[in-house]
Amino acid sequence: MSAVKTIDGALYLEMLRGGAAVLEANREATNSLNVFPVPDGDTGTNMSMTIGSVSTVAPGTLSEVATASAKAMMRAARGNSGVITSLFFRGIARVFSTVESADAGLVSAAFREGAKSAAAAVANPVEGTILTVMRECCASDVLTDDIGALLDYYFEEADRVLAKTPEMLPVLRRAKVVDSGGYGFVRILDGMRRILHGEKITVDAAGAPAVTREAADFSEFTDEEITFGFETLCLFDRDPSVTEEQLSEFRRYLESVGDSIVITCDDEIYKLHVHSNEPIEVLTRSLFIGTLRDAKIENLRLQHTALVDSEEDDEETPVERKPYGIFAVASGDGMSDLFHELGADAVISGGQSMNPSTDDIVSAIISTPCDTAIILPNNKNIIMSAKQCADILDNTNVVVIESTTIPEGVSALMAFNSSRTPEENAECMTDSMKSVTTLSVTRAIRDADIDGLAVKRKQYIGLVGGQLKFAADTVSDCIRDMISTFTGTELCTVYYGEDAKNSEAEAVTALISEVLGDDCEVVSIRGDQPVYPYIISLE
Repeated sequence: MSAVKTIDGALYLEMLRGGAAVLEANREATNSLNVFPVPDGDTGTNMSMTIGSVSTVAPGTLSEVATASAKAMMRAARGNSGVITSLFFRGIARVFSTVESADAGLVSAAFREGAKSAAAAVANPVEGTILTVMRECCASDVLTDDIGALLDYYFEEADRVLAKTPEMLPVLRRAKVVDSGGYGFVRILDGMRRILHGEKITVDAAGAPAVTREAADFSEFTDEEITFGFETLCLFDRDPSVTEEQLSEFRRYLESVGDSIVITCDDEIYKLHVHSNEPIEVLTRSLFIGTLRDAKIENLRLQHTALVDSEEDDEETPVERKPYGIFAVASGDGMSDLFHELGADAVISGGQSMNPSTDDIVSAIISTPCDTAIILPNNKNIIMSAKQCADILDNTNVVVIESTTIPEGVSALMAFNSSRTPEENAECMTDSMKSVTTLSVTRAIRDADIDGLAVKRKQYIGLVGGQLKFAADTVSDCIRDMISTFTGTELCTVYYGEDAKNSEAEAVTALISEVLGDDCEVVSIRGDQPVYPYIISLE
């Protein structure tokens, strides 16, 4: 095939879909590179579902495609690896934001900005991860005007750096694997370059597409029982010249004439919802924020139009806006019930074999209108996705409590007090997690040697605070070995999973009580969580 001197929106979109297809074909191979031999290694799944969201992007100019793709990936991003992937392509979109096509020089600049954007989001980047592969593959100047040759070089360089990741990160060397996120990124590059060489790669649209914000959808707004007679709903194309100070002044005006005020936005669109007695004045005052795309005014008292009558039949019970909303991530009916009983407003499914996307969390928050949303990720691989919610939710203060396990999330939730400020709650909830030690039991999916601990496939393995420390042929031996190192514990809570039989769970609880002694209170709770038959909290 002849050299490719420029790429436009159509070709870039095809490249992204090619990268998504090759990664999808290597999803399980990427998952299998998880450092620990536990069955929740989902790096490939997270990355594939993130970049797979480009299947929803419509053709357009390079600027349009790059921007829409970055937005779709941000909303679909799952897990740290998925978020980092989305940030890489967001950086590329910034470079392509004003152009209809790009030559090799601009593509090179875009890749460097992508690597920089991804690294900037990680507080303490570690060498030997996907970030290293991203940075190093495009670090050198490549003297070519052929974008196909440029992508070949990036692919080969990324593969070379990937092979060295075990030398940079001891945990990879001990596990005898390369970095899984870096491996997934190399697969994306492979798909992109193969498109440039004329290969036809079919994109498998498996996985949930991202929720787009391009159509007028007012379902996120609530009709509260209020004294103001008119509901005004507006959708605007965003005017980028509008400042935050102007928006704040506009919001103060709305507060002076009405209530039930919701303003949401992304890079392109504003949505406005307000109840007032002066709907025409509100609509007129709002025109400064952008070009009006759609508007609807309804009389809340009379409900006299046919449109209002038909919508009234489908309305859900109004939800009152709350000062606080608490949103926990957990898997299993028992875990969900537990968090609800402790006061969580919503439980987002995920955290073991499937991480929720940023948009999953955002949707839960929108469904529970609140001034401050407190998110409990309960898994280190969900923290970055949770933090991205703040970039999407304009009218809600987002506080992420960095809980990495279910027991930490439970402890944090029990420390919540609605009379405190968000800052005080964040401090108290974070402090409460420090007294919790989490033990997890699952079965090894392959042989491994971690820090001198030899693990055989299908053995029971015990993790302490996420670190693999124990291996045994039976679940009771594994738990006994773990628990024996924590004598002096005052409270032990055993969460047993969907695969644990009641009789076995009772035996495990009795074993723990025997080992920890009479001074420790042992409580068992059916969590129904997948992957880990036992999660144990020690305090």
